[in-house]
Amino acid sequence: MVAASLFRRLDRFSDNVALIGADGAVMTYARMLAAGDRLAAALHGRRVLAVVVCRNDPDCVAGYVGLMRAGAAVLLLHHSTKPDQLDAVVARFSPQVIYAPAQLCVLGQPLDRLGGYVLARLSDVGPALHDDLALLLTTSGTTGSRNFVRLSHGNIADNAASIAQYLGIGPHERPITTLPLSYSYGLSVLHSHLSQGASLVCCEDAVVSPVFWTLMREQAVTSLAGVPFTYDMLKKLRFGRMDLPVLKTLTQAGGRMAPDLVAEFAEICAATGRRLMVMYGATEATARMAFVPWEHLRRRPDSIGQAIPGGRLWLEDDAGTVVTAADTIGELVYGGANVSLGMAAEAADLSRGDDNQGVLRTGDMARMDADGFFFIVGRRKRFLKVFGNRVNLDELEGLLAEAGLECACTGGDDDLVVHVVGDADAAKAVLAARTNLTSHMFRAVAVAALVRQESGKVDYAALGALHG
Repeated sequence: MVAASLFRRLDRFSDNVALIGADGAVMTYARMLAAGDRLAAALHGRRVLAVVVCRNDPDCVAGYVGLMRAGAAVLLLHHSTKPDQLDAVVARFSPQVIYAPAQLCVLGQPLDRLGGYVLARLSDVGPALHDDLALLLTTSGTTGSRNFVRLSHGNIADNAASIAQYLGIGPHERPITTLPLSYSYGLSVLHSHLSQGASLVCCEDAVVSPVFWTLMREQAVTSLAGVPFTYDMLKKLRFGRMDLPVLKTLTQAGGRMAPDLVAEFAEICAATGRRLMVMYGATEATARMAFVPWEHLRRRPDSIGQAIPGGRLWLEDDAGTVVTAADTIGELVYGGANVSLGMAAEAADLSRGDDNQGVLRTGDMARMDADGFFFIVGRRKRFLKVFGNRVNLDELEGLLAEAGLECACTGGDDDLVVHVVGDADAAKAVLAARTNLTSHMFRAVAVAALVRQESGKVDYAALGALHG
């Protein structure tokens, strides 16, 4: 276990404000650490596996930090996790304790509580834990059958430091928690800002809520993080017309955002003295792998940028040979100290060591231009053969988005399904006009809304199950 974890170095910020609740209540680093350490004292120094059911509130964060400082391995779940899904996770991984909102903490024997959260014992015996294991994060929004990414304290500290460096995070920053803490992007906002002694405004409300914008203004929020769906909502809310003089930074990750929307928000930021930082990452890399420097974004709105500080990106062909020629497509590969230890599907996996050895094959197909900027062209697994034609599902979605249609493509070889919000015939017309696909080569299914994960990403597995 890494002794000098990020969480054990937070005492130096004792007098700084750490957390601000939705009610305006302030918690300094000293108070947060004292509360978390007191809670974790109920573990009596034992190293345990702890499930934390996350909400974006100070009680959750303080307890999480306390458990991490105490050396627990922590498995994070979203508070929307259903009881049967939670039972399935407990059955698979055998955690000794759970930390959850009181109304959700119906399992186990209560040990202590912190505000609206309860720490409860589930079992005296837990799984064997590798010394380096610190955190377990899901890669999916489907709780019952999902795998978890195994992360070390070194992974967390390295990625937090890198993010803080390229974003220029300092102690005076004040982000708002727009994303779930159980989601790697949302958690990275917490980690990177805590590592620099900054303050976080804890908010459970979505960007469409008036409460959210009241907090933004009253608490002088300086940065806002969002996935593409967040920016779709911000556009509908006419974000460019809002009076937010303290807001200086917007960040985007969690999937590809349409270049037109990137360009639109880049122009808004340029006109208002802000910056938009487009980033690329994966839970398997703790959070971030690449970013587009602000000064390059308006010229490259379709790029994921370059590797983060301390990391390296390259392309490989199907034979595993490094691709060096500009604008040649290959699989994107990342190397860095933030690459996870590996995956866990059951308790026995928690004793595994570092399976990845600092290298992550992303599964994304990409090209690199002559200036060293990378561009995603699709997913290796998001290509189908449709009556002999190789079809890039991400490219199809892009064409449909350009036509103003909200769509998601799923299926298998010779079984392409286009899920369309609204008019399925409109999607057929666009694909007939813009591709070599005729209407008999795919199914267009009208849906009321696209199924999304808790992160805001389209849940392709759920869509496929509904309309497969």
